[in-house]
Amino acid sequence: MRAASDPLTEVEKSELDEAVKAVRRAERALACAQERLNRTAGRIGSLDRYGQKAAVGRRVGWSRQHVTTLANAYRAGEPHEEERTEAA
Repeated sequence: MRAASDPLTEVEKSELDEAVKAVRRAERALACAQERLNRTAGRIGSLDRYGQKAAVGRRVGWSRQHVTTLANAYRAGEPHEEERTEAA
């Protein structure tokens, strides 16, 4: 019968814990950046200019259909008129 022992030292545990925390922070930052990109692409894609959605898609490497979906989502949650004027 083996004696119960922890195969990791306290230093190794601490290193692993810090690495996991760094990955979690990076995942949260990536999620925020992706949300911002989606919102920005949706806003720009929702402008009523010919070829706008296709141009956004080419710029970021997405299909026009994906940008259309983001633009529709942006329009569905479109800010009030005064907020839209301030943003412009």
